Amino acid sequence: MARIALPAGDDSESIKLIGLQPAFGNAMAVLSDAIYNQSSLDLRVREAVRMRIAQLNQCQLCLDFRFPELVEAGIDEAFYAAVADWRSEPSFSAAEKLAIDYAERFANDHLSIDDALMQQLKQHFDAAEMFELTYSIAGLLANGRTLQVLQIDQACQLSKGID
Repeated sequence: MARIALPAGDDSESIKLIGLQPAFGNAMAVLSDAIYNQSSLDLRVREAVRMRIAQLNQCQLCLDFRFPELVEAGIDEAFYAAVADWRSEPSFSAAEKLAIDYAERFANDHLSIDDALMQQLKQHFDAAEMFELTYSIAGLLANGRTLQVLQIDQACQLSKGID
């Protein structure tokens, strides 16, 4: 049950939440659209970061959600299961590991993001990708924590698995 009063009606709690303050709801939607539909990041990088943030946020919606079209990119249940142990996972590329490390530090200890990590990231990502990666991490973190902190029902109506 949500920790704040939501309007009555048959809509999901997340839709009701967005309706409380449409400007903020629209901003959340625009950022999510950019992350999922306008990203130039490698899909494996984006999904690894998305899953690591979901794990850190304990966001059930994100933990359960799968994009069926990503199976062709090699993103399957084994991929998602490996994200928690990314440091020792041989199937992740150097770029993927750096992106996950960046996401983890951003979420848990942003002051530990030092020049050395930024230099390593720059070896794999150009300036536009660095901005996109950073803002994607921030957006995923903010949206997931908003739902978690306010205890908004996160039952996903979309597919929860990859066949």
